[in-house]
Amino acid sequence: MSIRIFVIIVITIMGVSCSPEDGENGVDGIDGINGTDGRNGADGGLGYVVLSGDITDDEASVIAAEISGRNTHTLLIKNTTNLTTLDLSQISTLVHLEVTDNENLQTLSLPNLEFTYERVIISENQSLERIDIPNLINSFGSFSINSNEMLNIVNFGNLTRVETLIILENPLLQNVDLPSLTDIINRLSILNLESLNTLNLSALQSVNAIEIRENEMLTTIDIPNLTTHGALVFIENLALETINLPSLTNSTSVLGNTRFGDGEIRIDGPGILISNNSSLTTIDITSLRNPGSLAISNNENLTLIDTDGITSAGDISFRSNPKITAISFPELIDCTRISISGNEVLTSVAFPNLEEGNPSISFSDNNLVNNIAFPKLISTDEISISQNTLLENVEFNLLRSNEGSFSIGDNQSLQTTSFPNLENSLSSFSISNNPALTTISFPMLTVIGRETRANLNISDNLLVTNLNFPNLTTLFLGLTITGNSALTEVTFPLLTTIGNENGPNFRIIDNDLISNISFPNLERVNSINSMDISEDQLETVDFGKLTTFSELDINSTIQLTSINLSSIQDFRTLDFDSTGGLSTMTIDNLLTRLVSITPAITEKRISLRGVLSTEAQAQVETLRANGNSLTIRN
Repeated sequence: MSIRIFVIIVITIMGVSCSPEDGENGVDGIDGINGTDGRNGADGGLGYVVLSGDITDDEASVIAAEISGRNTHTLLIKNTTNLTTLDLSQISTLVHLEVTDNENLQTLSLPNLEFTYERVIISENQSLERIDIPNLINSFGSFSINSNEMLNIVNFGNLTRVETLIILENPLLQNVDLPSLTDIINRLSILNLESLNTLNLSALQSVNAIEIRENEMLTTIDIPNLTTHGALVFIENLALETINLPSLTNSTSVLGNTRFGDGEIRIDGPGILISNNSSLTTIDITSLRNPGSLAISNNENLTLIDTDGITSAGDISFRSNPKITAISFPELIDCTRISISGNEVLTSVAFPNLEEGNPSISFSDNNLVNNIAFPKLISTDEISISQNTLLENVEFNLLRSNEGSFSIGDNQSLQTTSFPNLENSLSSFSISNNPALTTISFPMLTVIGRETRANLNISDNLLVTNLNFPNLTTLFLGLTITGNSALTEVTFPLLTTIGNENGPNFRIIDNDLISNISFPNLERVNSINSMDISEDQLETVDFGKLTTFSELDINSTIQLTSINLSSIQDFRTLDFDSTGGLSTMTIDNLLTRLVSITPAITEKRISLRGVLSTEAQAQVETLRANGNSLTIRN
C-alpha cells in the first residue's frame, strides 16, 4: 500500500481484556496479552488512531480494518482533503472521537458503536451530509455535532441515555430523531438549526436540562412522556406554535452550574423558561405540580397557559406577553418570587391560596389589571407595585412581615390599599405618585427598616387626606413626606426613633394644606443632619420629647402658633426664620426652654422671626452672653 501525504499516528497504550482471565504469557493465544493471535493482541485494535492529510477512502478503509478494533479508545479524523466516506464498523466503544475540518468527508458511519465516554466532537466538516451511529446506546460524556454546513441526516435510532448532547448550527438539518432516548443526565442542546422542522423526543422521561433555541422552522415541541425535569429552555424559535408537555409533573435538582437566560429573564437551577417564541399559541403543562422556576416572556401570540395544577414553585415570571388576558394559580401554596410585568391586555391575576415561601412580589406595567390580591399570604421578601394604569385595589389582608423593600408607585387609578395586619417592613418603604389614592393606612405597622440606608417616602399622592401609622414606633430610615396636596395633618403618635448611623433625611415639605405636624413621643433622630419642614399652611409643630438633634428648620407662609420642643437638650442649629413668623407666645415658650437647659447651651445658632416680649428680649441676651449666635427678625 502506498501512503502519500496523509499522516497516521499509532500509539498502543493498553489492550483491555474482555474475557474473565488471561492466558499465560500469550502461549496459548486464546486471551494472551502478547499472543500473536490472542483476542487482546494486535488484532484487537490499537488504542490511539489519527487520520489526517490526503488519505483516500480506500486507504482509510484498509487502515481502519488493520489497526482499529475493540481496543481503540481514541480516534481523531482531522483536516483530511480526499476522504469522502468513512466506515468504522470495527469499533464498538470510544473514549474520545474527534471528526473536524475534513474538507470532502460526506458520510461518517460507526454502525457498531455502542458506547462513548468523555468526548465526541463532529465539527466544521463542510461537505458532511450524513452521520450514522444507529446502535449507539449510551453516551457518558459530551457529544457535540456543530457547524457542518451540508449535514442533513443524523441517525441515533437506539440512543437511550446521554450525558451531554449538543447539536448546533447545522443549517440544512431538518430532522433530529431520538426515538429511544429516555434519560438526559446533563444537557441536550438543539441550537440554531435553521431548517429543523421535526424533533422526536417521544421516549424521553427524565432530563437534567434541555435547551431548544433559535430554530427558525420548528413548529412543535412534543415530549409526551417527560415526567421530571431540571431546566427546560425554549427561546427564539420563531415558527414554534405548540409546546406539549402533558405528563410533566415535577422539577428535580439540577446537576452542575445550569443557568439560562434571555436578557433580563433567566432561570438558575430547575425551571422552565419560554421566551421570544413569536408564533407560540399553546403550552400544555396541565399535569405540572412543581416546575421549579417558571418564566414566560415575550411570546407575542400566547393567549393562555394552564397553570391550575401548580402547587409549589420557585420564581414565577410573566413578562411582555401582549395577548395573555389571565394569569391564575388557584392551587399554588408556596413560591419564592412573583414578577408580572408588561402584559398589555392582562386583566385578571389570581393567587388565592398562596401563603408560604416568603416570596418577592412585583407587578409593573400591566395596564388593564384592576385588582391585586394575596388573601392568604403572611410574609414577603419584598413588594413592588408600579405603573399599572387601571389598578384600583391592592389587598394583602393577612400579611404580617415584609423583609425587604416596599414600594407602591405610579398607579394612576389606585384608590385603596389594604395591609391591616402588616407589623414590620425591614427596608425602604415608599408610596408615591398614586394620584387617585385617598388614604394610606398601616394600623399595625410598628417597625420600618433595619440597619440599611433607605427611606420612608410618602410623596405626590394628590388626593391623600389621611396618613395613618398609629402604632409605628421605630423608623430605622429617614422620612420624606412631600407633594401630597390634600394632606392636612402628619401625626406619628408612638414613633420614638428615626434614623441610624447612615445619615438619612427628614423632610416634610410642599404639602399644600398641612396645618399640624405631631411627633409627640419622638426622642431620637440618629445621624440626621437636618430636619426640614416647609409648609404653606403650617400652624403647629409638636416634638415634645425630642432631646437631641443637629439642625431643625421650620418654615410656614402663615404664622406658627405653637412649636413644642419642651424636652430639647442639645442641637447645633434652630432655623425658625419662618416667612409667616412665630407668635409671641411661641417665641416666649421656646426661649424659656432654651435658657433653662442645664448645663447652659453654648455655640448654638438660632434664627427667629416674630415680635419678642420684654422677657424674651432678656432671654436673648442671656443666650448671647453664653456664646450662642441669635438672629431675630420682626
